[in-house]
Amino acid sequence: MEERKKTKDRAIKALNQELEGNETAFRSYLNSDLFLQVVATNNVWMGIAVSFLVSLIGCLGLFGLSSSFAGRPAIFYVPSELVYYLLLLVNLPHLLLLYYFTQNAAKFQAITRIRWCYANLMVNAILSGITIYSTQIGSSFLFETVLIMIAICCLPYYHKWYGFFLVILSFSSTTLVLMEARIRLAWQDQYDIFLFYLICQVIIILRRRWFRQSSWYNYVVNETSGQLFLRSRTDELTGLANRMALREDFPNYLRQNLGIAMVDLDDFKYFNDHYGHAYGDLVLQNLGQFLMDNVANHHVHCYRYGGDEALIIATATEENDFVEQLLLVQWNYARMNKNLESPATLSIGYCTGIVDSEEELRKAIKQADASLYQAKKQGKNKVLGQTFQEQAEQENNK
Repeated sequence: MEERKKTKDRAIKALNQELEGNETAFRSYLNSDLFLQVVATNNVWMGIAVSFLVSLIGCLGLFGLSSSFAGRPAIFYVPSELVYYLLLLVNLPHLLLLYYFTQNAAKFQAITRIRWCYANLMVNAILSGITIYSTQIGSSFLFETVLIMIAICCLPYYHKWYGFFLVILSFSSTTLVLMEARIRLAWQDQYDIFLFYLICQVIIILRRRWFRQSSWYNYVVNETSGQLFLRSRTDELTGLANRMALREDFPNYLRQNLGIAMVDLDDFKYFNDHYGHAYGDLVLQNLGQFLMDNVANHHVHCYRYGGDEALIIATATEENDFVEQLLLVQWNYARMNKNLESPATLSIGYCTGIVDSEEELRKAIKQADASLYQAKKQGKNKVLGQTFQEQAEQENNK
């Protein structure tokens, strides 16, 4: 019983540590530049949506005023057209600006784009109350105010208190316009206005929470997918790319100056049989680490081809330069292992040239493998090879 209780306590402790670690990672993500970029992208597109909807209200309002069904304004000393023109004057230029942001996001910092969006939303929050001046006799005073505030509250993401400030701006604007126009509302209408703005604030809080959580989940999913993709392309023992990665990368190597080298550990079988497979695995791990640290880069890719063979494919390289690089690899590896009881030398077969198809690339790899075999036959610890074109000419002459 005591042992079971200890096991349960350890499980609970481990779970708490995991949850605490997840919470720490979540907080770190929310404070990262990556999340700031996500917010900027979201707010630019949602800002476009808000400006478009407010502009649409302006256009439909002007169209309605030109209709034969239009009624008399409820507030006669402020022209209704002026209100709708003001909506268009504010939002149409901002639509163009935000669209420019979407096409040239790299030119502007994330915080700059967020601030521009928020400034426009502040103006629209004030305008939501001013739309009361466009009310016609017999219609609701607050219909357009509600439409604009729903768009403002539901679409963009706000940092803490920013959304609350927008609600206060709209509420203040609405209250001042009603007081200035001396519009007397029934107690029930006053209560409904207060309830509406309270709901707006709740919507902003829920939207903020949803956006943060969904953004975090997307980040975790993308990170996990990337890790799984990388693991599917990586040889578990050596850390080099595997044969599947090689097949996937074939199209990247076509119609380029390539250097292809097949690398083999000399006397690996002896050391593997003499010291055991665990020691052989360690040797292969060391070879993989050596290639990743000293050979692999943006233009040079290393794969585990099979057994103790590794494949190197370099792009944008000439034959002489590639051979010099291989000799340097061979020399560095021998120097690193000269005092260890492990394979200290490498035999390398290579092939260089331009290949136009995946079939030619396979032939070039086979050619490098054949050159490796010749290097082994000639005493090991050698670098032998030729161009792909030379090999093709030799086959044609046969």
